[in-house]
Amino acid sequence: MRVAILGCGVMGSAFARQLSLHGHQVILCDRNQEKTEALVKELECTFAREPKEAVAQAEFILLAIKPKDLKGLDLGTLDGHIVMSILVGTTAGELKRAFKGAFVIRSMPNLALRCGESVIALVEDADLSEEVVVKVEHLLKGLGLIFWTQEEKIDAITALAGSGPAFVIAVMEAMIESGIAMGLRADEAKELVLQTLLGAVALLKAEKGHPGAVRWQIAAPGGTTIAGMKAFEEQGVRAGIMHTILATFERTKEIG
Repeated sequence: MRVAILGCGVMGSAFARQLSLHGHQVILCDRNQEKTEALVKELECTFAREPKEAVAQAEFILLAIKPKDLKGLDLGTLDGHIVMSILVGTTAGELKRAFKGAFVIRSMPNLALRCGESVIALVEDADLSEEVVVKVEHLLKGLGLIFWTQEEKIDAITALAGSGPAFVIAVMEAMIESGIAMGLRADEAKELVLQTLLGAVALLKAEKGHPGAVRWQIAAPGGTTIAGMKAFEEQGVRAGIMHTILATFERTKEIG
């Protein structure tokens, strides 16, 4: 599929690399010409100086610009193009008004896109035909979990899954630093924590029950894990994590 990516920041560049890797034809357009040309050279794809030029060569448009740059953006004539936006706080209604003649999809990926393990939330819309949905899912195949949802849930998904990797990594950092404090080398602690996280995810996927049920299988009576969980609760770690995500949710709503 021919994809025009407008905006080559962190997420736009991640999409460019992954879509190129999966055999799609990518056309890049960004105000930072020097940076964009370097990415074009790396991926051996096409560079467009203006959005209209990029759109004229594509059937799918990925909007990865800053939300403030949406006003005044001219993509030219859109006739059956698919426009997928990753702009935080920009509603599907606003996108439809801006890009008449196109099939518009509001989305929210996360940075795990870089390694093909993103959550990609997509807003359901009655205006999207089955053919369009199939094309979108084909384009995003191999990039992570495709999660269709209602627009009223997108702010919650942004807080939980969009920003979530940063919070998980912060917890992992604390675990690694604890390992260092106990005498492990930094590389040893990192390797152990990474595999521990992968194992925990695999356990939850396999068990399919409440996460607490798995946790209690690890916590033997009077053992080491329950002593650690007691400190976990006394220090308010659970509440701290919830407050972190809910604060992110409130900020997401403010932006919207």
